[in-house]
Amino acid sequence: MPIQRRRAGRALLILAVLLIVLLLLLLPPTQDLFRKYLLDPFSPQYPQEVEMELKRTLTLEANGGLVTQYRFDLPRPVSLLEDGVHLQHLTMLSVSPPYDELWENGTYDTMVWQGEDLDGQVTVTVTQRVKQTLYRWDLDEGTVLDREDLPQDLLDRYPGDEWKIIVDDPVISGLREQIVGQETNVYLIARSIYQWMLQNVEYPNLIVSGAPKSSLETYEDREGDCDDQAILFCALARSAGVPAWLQMGAIYDRNTGEVGGHGWVQMYMPTEDGGTNVTIDIVNKRFLVWMPNLFCEYTDDGQPDGLRDFYYPMLVYYDPATYGPGASPQFSEGWEVVFYEEGHDKVTLTVVMAARVEF
Repeated sequence: MPIQRRRAGRALLILAVLLIVLLLLLLPPTQDLFRKYLLDPFSPQYPQEVEMELKRTLTLEANGGLVTQYRFDLPRPVSLLEDGVHLQHLTMLSVSPPYDELWENGTYDTMVWQGEDLDGQVTVTVTQRVKQTLYRWDLDEGTVLDREDLPQDLLDRYPGDEWKIIVDDPVISGLREQIVGQETNVYLIARSIYQWMLQNVEYPNLIVSGAPKSSLETYEDREGDCDDQAILFCALARSAGVPAWLQMGAIYDRNTGEVGGHGWVQMYMPTEDGGTNVTIDIVNKRFLVWMPNLFCEYTDDGQPDGLRDFYYPMLVYYDPATYGPGASPQFSEGWEVVFYEEGHDKVTLTVVMAARVEF
């Protein structure tokens, strides 16, 4: 046999083997084995369950003058149950001093402390112990339905503009058209917005406390922290006819052992068996994943002024005559880790090969 024909035959054999290997790699069982034995051992491992105790402290200091009246109001944390799984199981809640009132206002009750004629300092401490479970929603465009299948009560609750979530604006509608187009599948709408934001919105080097940016401001700046980006996501989703809202609370940093305030997106995805609320954490690159280091203190229920009130947990009246030039009462708040323990079972969150991509 001529050498050239032998070489051609060998090349065809190698090509056939490569095609067979490629086809095998495209099969889900092969991908799972590849990930388990070759990728997972070198990928970050996360606990399946976490138990942690967090303390939130708010302090009002009269600062040498007289506070004539003050009020603290905080949402009372609750357990979170999705798809029969306790994402967050509240096992202990302690407040000091005891709250004066408990307002019932829909999804969350509000704990209220109030007083008069303060010339010193008052501190409110809320300590909560929770068990958190990592959960991934196994959803895609094949299992999630169109926006016409969304529950009417959610469409009524999160219809459009809400404080900083500016929806009814030509800038937002134009951007939504660019990102989503004529897509109607809820999963694909959410994924398109999520991917656009990962590619086009940066996390700032300097974090400024206080009220978040509006959806328009974050888009114009192409920059925003966790809640800024969550607000822009919600605006784009609502503009596309899909309700999305904020969850607020704290996140534990496994590298530093510290906890700080955090915000992310929750939205509903309709399915044949009824649908579910999912988690989208843009700045931490978690799409349809609830991480066990999250703690949810508040879920926006769409009530007028509810989201704005969450950002302003203190109301203060004071006598300016008792203060010097430029002086006023001082307010501070912060989170502290009292206890943190991870379960023994670990899982890996990786990018799966070929068509099965996790975000």
